[in-house]
Amino acid sequence: MDTESITESSTSSSSHGSTVGGQDGGSCTTTVASLPTDVLTTIFLNLRMPDLASVRQTCVAWYEIVINNRTLMNRFVLSLRNCRIEEGCEQWSLLLITRSTFEKLCFKSCTIGPATELWQAIGGNVVELTLNDCTLNADTLFNMLRHMRSTLRSLTLKATKFEDHSIRNVTLDFRLERLHSLTLRSIFVYNEFFHVFKHICPSLKALKLAFSSYEHWGEQLVEFVTTLRGTLDAITLSYTKVSSGLLHQLARIESLRLRKVSLKSCSELKERDILELARLQPTIVHLNLDNLFSADEQFLRALSAFLPQMKRIKLRVARISNLHQSFLANLPQLNYLKITDTTHVKGNLDLSAYENASLEKLYVSAATFSRNILPRFFERCPNIRSLTLYQCTYENIHDLQLAFSHLNALEYLNLQRTFDISDSFFNRDVFDTIVMPFERIRFYPITNLRRLCYLNLSHCRDLSDQTLMALSFPLLKKIDLRGLHITEAGIASLVTECPLLEYVHVDACKRICDNAVLSLCRDLKHLKLLNLESCKMLTDRSIEHILSHCRCLVWLNMMSCPQLSDDAKSQLSGLRTIRSLYLSPS
Repeated sequence: MDTESITESSTSSSSHGSTVGGQDGGSCTTTVASLPTDVLTTIFLNLRMPDLASVRQTCVAWYEIVINNRTLMNRFVLSLRNCRIEEGCEQWSLLLITRSTFEKLCFKSCTIGPATELWQAIGGNVVELTLNDCTLNADTLFNMLRHMRSTLRSLTLKATKFEDHSIRNVTLDFRLERLHSLTLRSIFVYNEFFHVFKHICPSLKALKLAFSSYEHWGEQLVEFVTTLRGTLDAITLSYTKVSSGLLHQLARIESLRLRKVSLKSCSELKERDILELARLQPTIVHLNLDNLFSADEQFLRALSAFLPQMKRIKLRVARISNLHQSFLANLPQLNYLKITDTTHVKGNLDLSAYENASLEKLYVSAATFSRNILPRFFERCPNIRSLTLYQCTYENIHDLQLAFSHLNALEYLNLQRTFDISDSFFNRDVFDTIVMPFERIRFYPITNLRRLCYLNLSHCRDLSDQTLMALSFPLLKKIDLRGLHITEAGIASLVTECPLLEYVHVDACKRICDNAVLSLCRDLKHLKLLNLESCKMLTDRSIEHILSHCRCLVWLNMMSCPQLSDDAKSQLSGLRTIRSLYLSPS
């Protein structure tokens, strides 16, 4: 139901109503306004987010229904950017008047000052708080947290700048009893913050310090983890300069039982440090070693012996003679495997002997597959729902085609930068006429993956409109076609065969024109994200199509489109649904 239909129905019903026979043979008039509140609430629960926002602005009665229903209000996110938030400002006054409540607050590039009355009004319902590139002082931050203490579960501070780092005089008369996740990203974490948070977060389960640094060698971090060892089970230190000494100190904390550890791009760590961590923390089931050293066969054998309960792992491998025997066979519960081949040697990743019905997600990068490896592997691991083969090469590309016959549950497929595939890879007629020397073998084209929801073909340089004309995915919601040689003909076929698309990336597709944009905007009724960056043939007509047809669009990128006029670009600011808009400066 779109906004116009809601408003129109309301108007016509109010004016004319509908006639319903009564028990006495007479008639009565029923209008939308006369419907019971529970009926209207049921209707509102089934609306899309833009329509629900319009409903809240239709009349006072509907506004009251929405803001007084917790389930409906949970769908709204209060997102403010590039503004100053303090007592007396425009946002402060508006939020107090509307009496709206939100479970999620996201402030980006804001300067936050004293606003006690505002936090009293909306803080009691906040579950997630994110401050991204904001400026505030410590007193203001803890005053906000004080009014969110009974509900806050997740706190994220990204690139946040504190005007005053000293918090020794802050009154800590509260505790965040329900806070489970603390993320400190791209900031310098002062010892005083560790000291304060360890006292007010008694139930913390996950600590994330990605891209962050800390004072000295991290002794306050060790003390922080020691204090919370009874509940803490997940630590992220990705992109930090964590040393082997600090990692060993954390691993040796008595009674600490870690389940999730991320050490991505921690360049100072060596193989012996990871093995020591695995020996001291055998409860780890999620381990991220992406962008670290290239693991050899001896390391993988030892790691799998220490962590037999592993469920998710990300790592880089060097030359491996038998990946299955040395590593995978020892991990029967593995359901997510991300592996990057650093050798680029054909046949280095031999997965053909691996059998695991629990494996649901596979990510392989930069591998070269020998003949028959993939069909045998997918036959033994048929329950894969997510498959990424990034920049891989194949001795026989038909192996990849044949592999799809075993992946009936596949929902996510990423073939980014697969240079071996061409339009014939997706052509059904080709597969029906191929003669194989083996009996009972039949090729299944990618179009037989009927559950597919996500498809990434970006930078597969030999694909054109013929590929789009061969695709037919009734459940597909996201597609990435950046850098392909496609035109309006291919787009017209795509939107017909994949009508539920919500996210479309056609950036750097140099042959995309205004008519292609018209097909996307007019025929995709649920379109939320559209990336048109560097589509240099686009003119002001494309903006007209977006304004006329896009009712759900929340994200739009039209940077590096040189034929767009400043007047046309200024009109996009009037599209109420858009939350993220990217345009080249005038």
